[in-house]
Amino acid sequence: MATIYDVAKRAKVSTYTVSAVINRSAYVSPELTERVLLAVKELDYTPNELARGLPTRKTRTIGMLIPDIANPFYGKVVRGVEDRLREDGYSLILGNTYNNAEHQTRYLNLFRAKQTDGFVLFPSAGAEQEIERLVTAKRPVVFVGRLPKAIAADSVTADNIKGGRLVTEYLVKQGHKRIAIASGQRTLSASADRINGWRQALRKAKLPVRDEYIGEGDWTAESGRTLTHQFLNLPEPPTAVFAANFLMMTGVLRALRERNLTCPDDVEVVSSDDSDWLDVFGPPISTVVTDSYAMGYQAAELLLKRIEKPGRKPQNVLLSPELRVRKKGVQQI
Repeated sequence: MATIYDVAKRAKVSTYTVSAVINRSAYVSPELTERVLLAVKELDYTPNELARGLPTRKTRTIGMLIPDIANPFYGKVVRGVEDRLREDGYSLILGNTYNNAEHQTRYLNLFRAKQTDGFVLFPSAGAEQEIERLVTAKRPVVFVGRLPKAIAADSVTADNIKGGRLVTEYLVKQGHKRIAIASGQRTLSASADRINGWRQALRKAKLPVRDEYIGEGDWTAESGRTLTHQFLNLPEPPTAVFAANFLMMTGVLRALRERNLTCPDDVEVVSSDDSDWLDVFGPPISTVVTDSYAMGYQAAELLLKRIEKPGRKPQNVLLSPELRVRKKGVQQI
C-alpha cells in the first residue's frame, strides 16, 4: 500500500506539500498540485484516515447496527443516517445483526477496533449489559427504533403503543373480534409497546384479550409464516392478523396461501411497516407508518450533538405513526 512518502517521492515534493494538497490546508501552486494529484492517481494512494484523526482523536466514522437490510424499513433509516452524517463529513460503517446478540457483540468489537466516533444502534435482544457498558463508558450512542430498559441515552423511536392501538382499532371497526398479533421478541421495547397498544384497543372495545393470539417471532418471514399456522390451528382462529414488520407480513401471507385462504376476505392482514410495492401488487395491505427516513436523520443529528457536547442531557425523540388504509381498488391515507 502506497504511503504519503511514496507520493512525495513520485511527485518530487515534500510530504508537507502532499498533505497540503490532499487536505487543502495551505496554498500550493497549480503546477505542484497537478504533480501531487497525478502521483496519487498513479500510486492509487488512499490517506490513512486513522492517522489523520490522531491530532483530534476523531476518525469521522460512525458504526451502525440494524437487524436486517432486507427489510425496506431499515434501508430508509440507514439513508437518513448517512445523509445527515455526510453533511458533516462523516462516513458510516454498517452491520446486520439479524437480531442476534452474538452478531451484535462481534460488530461492536469491530467498531471499537476501528475507533469509530459513535454508534447508532437497533439493539438486539439479550445484549443489554454490553450496551449499558458503552453508555457507562460515555461512548456516544444513539438508540434508534428500540429503547433498552433503564439505560439513559439519546434515542429516536416510534410511538409503537399508538401504532398497535391504531391498527387494532381499525380492525375492530372492520368488524373483527378475533385479532392476533405476530410480534418480535417481547423483551424488545418495540414488540412490548405494540402488544400494549393491541391490548388497550381490545379492552376499549370490550373484547377479550387472549394470550393465544399473541405470537412471538424473530422478525423474519419464516417466523411470520410459522406463527400464522399456529393461529389458524386454534379452535377459534383469528379473522385478522397484525404483523410486526414487513418481512413477517410476507410470511403471514404465505401461510394464508398455503391454507387456500385469501386476504382480506378470509383473514385481514395489517403490517407495521410500509413499502411502495404495496401500492402496486395485491392483496391490499393496510399499514401503520412511521417516517423511517426521518428516524434515521434525527438519530444522526442527536449523535453529532452528543459527539460535540458529551455532557448534554439525553434526548428522547418519539415519532408519531399514522395508519395507511388500503382496500380493494381504493387507497386511503
